[in-house]
Amino acid sequence: MSRYLRLIAVCAGLLASAGCSNERRLPTDPTAPSPAGPIEPAPPQPPSAPQRLAALALFEAASLHQGLTTSPLTYATQDGRVVWTNGPCVTTVNGRPDPNGSLQGSLDGSLSPTSGTFLPTGSHTYVVSFSNCLVDYLSGIELNGVASAAYSAAEWSNLTATVSADSVRGQGLPSGEFSELYDVTADGSAVWTQVGSQWSTTTYTPATGSRLVNNSTTNVATFGGGSYSLIQYPPPQGSSARTEYRFDTLKVAINGTEYTLSGSLEFTYGFSSGSTTYTGEIRIINNGTLVARIYGDVRNALTIEVLVPLVPL
Repeated sequence: MSRYLRLIAVCAGLLASAGCSNERRLPTDPTAPSPAGPIEPAPPQPPSAPQRLAALALFEAASLHQGLTTSPLTYATQDGRVVWTNGPCVTTVNGRPDPNGSLQGSLDGSLSPTSGTFLPTGSHTYVVSFSNCLVDYLSGIELNGVASAAYSAAEWSNLTATVSADSVRGQGLPSGEFSELYDVTADGSAVWTQVGSQWSTTTYTPATGSRLVNNSTTNVATFGGGSYSLIQYPPPQGSSARTEYRFDTLKVAINGTEYTLSGSLEFTYGFSSGSTTYTGEIRIINNGTLVARIYGDVRNALTIEVLVPLVPL
């Protein structure tokens, strides 16, 4: 056999193993194709219903306390205009007056201005005592107790007030919708500021030791510093409202276990039921450990993740 033929025979034998040319064999198993795009992470395991409510109670505790302490400036008056003065809390229903409870107001220790008139601007103290007063007929919000506001306002779209509550009980407050805290009592004080009218920013800083009691369980939330803000933005096209809830190291202790809330969560409301979207994140910390998150996920859905069991309010 010639040298050339022997070389061909050797190469033919080697092709089954290593090959004798610069060509490469295909791998035995074809490589799986790359995914077309990033894979969305699986949503966290949803918490139990009680733990979900415990996280949302921490989220809403400050807004509920604010709803009661600021009631002289948000329910008894609105943008400085007196809704009711001394006497019954009257709502007009189908053209007829419908009284439900009563209130007594005083301005700087004297009589309150009459209904339909305005509180004076400048620096004043307005005190209101509610007695089964139905302050919102449609929502069924009823107040009992004494609240005061020592306010300073150059105009009603820009004011600062030291507000306080002396065992003010509120039933049906909308700020307890997510956490189902529909019957609460507030004690203590806070500094409340409001800037803007239609698109406004309010900031609420509860005094250390101020409390909110869940009357259904008698559990207590005690504030220990930090602040909570509510920011109303012009809604984007196709939406009805856009609201941001912001927490600046707000400390809330539930029956002695302290949590710190930080971050912001934005709600954009559509015109149909179920069309609200959520972006941002609120982080809940206990002793330096992340114990829960409330955030808008990749679908912009409201998501609650509880990493360590929370003390319920």
